[in-house]
Amino acid sequence: MTEHIGLSLAIAFALVSFTPVQAQTTKPMNSVPRPTLNLRQQSKKPLIFKTPPPPPNIGAPSQRKAGGSRGCMDVNVQNMQSKNKILTALAPEYSGSQLVLGSTTQVRPTFWFYVPYKSDSTYAKLVLEDELNQTIYKTPLTGTPGVVSVSLPSTSEALKIGKRYHWYFNIYCKQDNQFLTSVEGDVQLLALNPIVQSQLDKATPQQQVALYAANGIWYEALTTLANLRRTEAQDANLASDWASLLESVGLQNIAAEPIVDCCKPQAGIATSDSK
Repeated sequence: MTEHIGLSLAIAFALVSFTPVQAQTTKPMNSVPRPTLNLRQQSKKPLIFKTPPPPPNIGAPSQRKAGGSRGCMDVNVQNMQSKNKILTALAPEYSGSQLVLGSTTQVRPTFWFYVPYKSDSTYAKLVLEDELNQTIYKTPLTGTPGVVSVSLPSTSEALKIGKRYHWYFNIYCKQDNQFLTSVEGDVQLLALNPIVQSQLDKATPQQQVALYAANGIWYEALTTLANLRRTEAQDANLASDWASLLESVGLQNIAAEPIVDCCKPQAGIATSDSK
């Protein structure tokens, strides 16, 4: 009798132990929950420029937006700018310190400006200076009004890593070569972190813009995005990124202005003359 009871218990225990295992092996593979389409397609975040902390030595005050115009015998030239659109440098400005400073990874960077004047009435000079001298690049303002780029020519002296350079963008009247107005700021060449460089090497141009912006590299973020907009002018996403990038540094009033083809500066001349 005892043997029968023991055998019955053993069989019952085996059945209880076996049942869950059988249930697990017959469970359909497609019963695991999958993410919905809405979860995979999250909304695109606005492009934000992460402004680096200001340097310990602020230096001389800068000017991102031009002051009042002067000079020029042609009164119409002075009144070309609209009420809210004046000569403006497309660069970050540190509030409260009057510092206009953008970083670059290029030894001959490209600078960007909004110019409200007609090209047949004015020309410009980009002045780049360090503690030893200043170099002047004269350029016509073809295609303006609009957002223009001015690249340092291949014959210019390369910027040095970690060194800050001060620049001026001066507007003159063709009629009498009189100074009209100007903006000014600083630029600094930085060495990219190897990890960031590796990410950039594998990224698409649009991803590169986001990487530059997230790492505080202003001029490459702006130039890469502007070049994309030139080639794909109808892309709404690029227009949105452009507006977001400018808005993140307080330049939202420039976002709707056209990017125009300009400018090819003449070879620079090192000088100790005034700008």
